Amino acid sequence: VENPVTQEIRNEENKKIKTFFPTKHLITRWFNIFNQEIFNDAIYPFHKIEIKRKHGCHAEHIPFEEKDGNIYACLSIADRFNNKNEFLFTLAHEMVHQWQWMHLYRTSHGESFWKWKSRLSQFEIPLGVSI
Repeated sequence: VENPVTQEIRNEENKKIKTFFPTKHLITRWFNIFNQEIFNDAIYPFHKIEIKRKHGCHAEHIPFEEKDGNIYACLSIADRFNNKNEFLFTLAHEMVHQWQWMHLYRTSHGESFWKWKSRLSQFEIPLGVSI
Protein backbone atom coordinates (compact mmCIF):
# COMPACT_ATOMS: atom_id res chain seq x y z
CA VAL A 1 0.00 0.00 0.00
CA GLU A 2 1.40 3.37 -1.03
CA ASN A 3 1.56 6.04 1.62
CA PRO A 4 -0.22 9.35 0.86
CA VAL A 5 3.04 11.14 0.02
CA THR A 6 4.30 8.66 -2.59
CA GLN A 7 0.79 8.32 -4.00
CA GLU A 8 0.60 12.09 -4.56
CA ILE A 9 4.17 12.36 -5.98
CA ARG A 10 3.45 9.56 -8.48
CA ASN A 11 0.20 11.13 -9.68
CA GLU A 12 0.85 11.93 -13.35
CA GLU A 13 -1.35 15.05 -13.14
CA ASN A 14 1.08 16.56 -10.63
CA LYS A 15 4.03 16.15 -13.02
CA LYS A 16 2.47 17.98 -15.95
CA ILE A 17 3.31 21.60 -16.61
CA LYS A 18 0.11 23.05 -15.22
CA THR A 19 0.40 26.14 -13.04
CA PHE A 20 -0.28 25.25 -9.41
CA PHE A 21 -1.47 27.95 -6.99
CA PRO A 22 -0.87 27.06 -3.33
CA THR A 23 -3.26 28.13 -0.57
CA LYS A 24 -2.63 28.33 3.18
CA HIS A 25 -5.04 25.42 3.60
CA LEU A 26 -3.09 23.22 1.14
CA ILE A 27 0.26 24.25 2.61
CA THR A 28 -0.95 23.36 6.11
CA ARG A 29 -2.48 20.09 4.91
CA TRP A 30 0.72 18.95 3.18
CA PHE A 31 2.88 20.21 6.06
CA ASN A 32 0.87 17.95 8.39
CA ILE A 33 1.07 14.95 6.05
CA PHE A 34 4.84 15.37 5.51
CA ASN A 35 5.39 15.95 9.22
CA GLN A 36 3.62 12.71 10.09
CA GLU A 37 4.91 10.52 7.25
CA ILE A 38 8.48 11.82 6.81
CA PHE A 39 9.53 13.76 9.92
CA ASN A 40 7.77 11.63 12.59
CA ASP A 41 5.91 14.70 13.89
CA ALA A 42 9.20 16.32 14.97
CA ILE A 43 8.51 19.73 13.41
CA TYR A 44 6.48 22.58 14.84
CA PRO A 45 4.18 24.34 12.38
CA PHE A 46 5.31 27.60 10.86
CA HIS A 47 4.31 30.61 12.97
CA LYS A 48 3.11 32.39 9.84
CA ILE A 49 2.69 31.43 6.18
CA GLU A 50 3.09 34.14 3.58
CA ILE A 51 2.19 33.44 -0.06
CA LYS A 52 3.65 35.99 -2.44
CA ARG A 53 5.39 36.52 -5.74
CA LYS A 54 9.00 35.36 -5.36
CA HIS A 55 11.94 36.41 -7.50
CA GLY A 56 14.93 34.07 -7.76
CA CYS A 57 13.59 31.40 -5.40
CA HIS A 58 10.47 29.37 -4.65
CA ALA A 59 10.40 29.89 -0.89
CA GLU A 60 12.25 31.09 2.19
CA HIS A 61 12.41 29.79 5.74
CA ILE A 62 12.66 32.85 7.99
CA PRO A 63 13.86 31.99 11.51
CA PHE A 64 13.24 34.17 14.57
CA GLU A 65 14.54 34.09 18.12
CA GLU A 66 12.97 36.20 20.85
CA LYS A 67 14.93 37.75 23.73
CA ASP A 68 13.66 35.02 26.07
CA GLY A 69 15.12 32.35 23.76
CA ASN A 70 11.77 31.34 22.27
CA ILE A 71 12.24 30.33 18.63
CA TYR A 72 9.84 30.14 15.71
CA ALA A 73 9.90 30.55 11.95
CA CYS A 74 7.81 31.89 9.12
CA LEU A 75 7.42 30.40 5.66
CA SER A 76 7.39 32.74 2.68
CA ILE A 77 6.39 30.74 -0.39
CA ALA A 78 5.71 31.51 -4.05
CA ASP A 79 2.16 32.17 -5.18
CA ARG A 80 2.57 29.84 -8.18
CA PHE A 81 4.54 26.78 -9.23
CA ASN A 82 5.02 24.99 -12.57
CA ASN A 83 3.11 22.01 -11.16
CA LYS A 84 2.02 20.48 -7.86
CA ASN A 85 5.16 18.36 -7.45
CA GLU A 86 7.37 21.45 -7.67
CA PHE A 87 5.32 22.88 -4.79
CA LEU A 88 5.54 19.64 -2.76
CA PHE A 89 9.33 19.39 -3.28
CA THR A 90 9.74 23.02 -2.22
CA LEU A 91 7.66 22.54 0.92
CA ALA A 92 9.71 19.47 1.89
CA HIS A 93 12.93 21.50 1.41
CA GLU A 94 11.65 24.27 3.70
CA MET A 95 10.52 21.70 6.26
CA VAL A 96 14.10 20.40 6.46
CA HIS A 97 15.12 23.96 7.39
CA GLN A 98 12.33 24.05 9.98
CA TRP A 99 13.64 20.78 11.45
CA GLN A 100 17.17 22.28 11.58
CA TRP A 101 15.91 25.40 13.32
CA MET A 102 13.77 23.49 15.85
CA HIS A 103 16.47 20.94 16.72
CA LEU A 104 19.82 22.62 15.99
CA TYR A 105 18.94 26.34 16.28
CA ARG A 106 20.53 27.03 12.89
CA THR A 107 19.79 26.45 9.22
CA SER A 108 22.09 25.77 6.30
CA HIS A 109 22.56 23.62 3.23
CA GLY A 110 25.30 21.75 5.10
CA GLU A 111 25.54 18.27 6.56
CA SER A 112 22.38 18.50 8.69
CA PHE A 113 20.43 19.45 5.54
CA TRP A 114 21.82 16.69 3.31
CA LYS A 115 21.24 14.01 5.96
CA TRP A 116 17.57 14.21 4.92
CA LYS A 117 18.29 13.36 1.27
CA SER A 118 17.91 9.58 1.60
CA ARG A 119 14.85 9.86 3.88
CA LEU A 120 13.10 12.12 1.35
CA SER A 121 14.14 9.87 -1.54
CA GLN A 122 12.16 7.05 0.12
CA PHE A 123 9.13 9.17 -0.74
CA GLU A 124 10.46 10.02 -4.22
CA ILE A 125 11.09 13.62 -3.17
CA PRO A 126 14.40 15.01 -4.49
CA LEU A 127 16.32 17.24 -2.11
CA GLY A 128 18.37 20.03 -3.63
CA VAL A 129 19.28 23.65 -3.09
CA SER A 130 17.34 24.77 -6.13
CA ILE A 131 14.54 23.33 -8.19
